[in-house]
Amino acid sequence: MYVYYCWITALMPSYQDGIVAGLAGRGYMVGPAAKDGKVSSTMENCPGVLIALSVYREEETNVNKIYEDVVAILLDMKAYYYSVIISHSYEATWVGPNFQIPAKTKALPPPLPPAKKNMN
Repeated sequence: MYVYYCWITALMPSYQDGIVAGLAGRGYMVGPAAKDGKVSSTMENCPGVLIALSVYREEETNVNKIYEDVVAILLDMKAYYYSVIISHSYEATWVGPNFQIPAKTKALPPPLPPAKKNMN
């Protein structure tokens, strides 16, 4: 039995309970990754939260299976997330956000002023 670490950077701290419940429902033992027992870390006026969990299960698993389960839980919750990182001491996997921000149209520079003419 190996312990794996999950770092989920998500939009809202309230996702924590759904993620923990979803992992427990899939047979994982779930706990905080931090020594102080905190699961979520966020700052005021910050559009995101870091959810750090330690997970394990009695039967053999790997980072890819845990990653698939975490992403499936996030999709079931219709959660927005920035990244999901699953790590073990010798292997890791991660992906970036599951949403895109539309690109702004490229602004054209203002036209040059008309050239000065010498009227003398």
